[in-house]
Amino acid sequence: MIYSKLNDVLVKMRSFNIHSLKRILVLIFILLGVLNDNQSFAQSRESLIKAGYIEKFTHFVQWPVNVGKNDSTEIFQIAIIGQNTFGEVLDELFSKVRINGNQVIIKHITSIDEIKNSMILFISESEEKNLDKILEYTTDKPLLTISDSEGYGEKGVLINMFTEGNYIRYEVNRTTLDKSGLKINSLLLSYAVII
Repeated sequence: MIYSKLNDVLVKMRSFNIHSLKRILVLIFILLGVLNDNQSFAQSRESLIKAGYIEKFTHFVQWPVNVGKNDSTEIFQIAIIGQNTFGEVLDELFSKVRINGNQVIIKHITSIDEIKNSMILFISESEEKNLDKILEYTTDKPLLTISDSEGYGEKGVLINMFTEGNYIRYEVNRTTLDKSGLKINSLLLSYAVII
C-alpha cells in the first residue's frame, strides 16, 4: 500500500513544472522522511523512502551525452554492490520508470568487474572493506555512486543518505561530483549537505 501511494505521487510529480516540482519534492522529502517506531515496519518504510530518493535523484542528474544513454534503445543499469537491503523495492519502482527514455534494470553484483556499463552504483554498507577499491574504480567516471552508510560520503561516494532525527537526508561530495563529469541540478544541491 505504501509503495502504491508513493508510486502514485511519483507519477503525478512528472507532470508538474520545475517550480511545482520543487514544492512537491520538499513535501515528499518531509512527509516520507519521518520514520515509524515499529522497527520492522520502519526498516521496510526506510528502504521505500531511500528507493524513492534514488528514483528522484535520477531526475536531477545529467549524464554526459557521449555516455550514449540518450538513445531510447539503451538500457539504463543501476547496480547494487554488496548486501541488498532494498529487497524487491527498487526492482518494483524502476519497472515502471524510464530514465532519459531508457528502460531501467537493477543488477545485483558482487565484484568491481561487474560495475562496467552501470550508470548508478549503490554501495552497500557490507562493502566497507572494499570501499577504497570501489571508489578507485569509479572516480573520474560518469557514474553516480550512492550509499546510505556513515562516513561513505566523506570517503568519496557522490551521494550518501543518512538519518538525522526522524528524517532521511543526503550529502553530496563536491570533489567526487566535479571529477565525475555528471551535472547535478542546483535544486537537488540546495537540499543537500555539501561535503
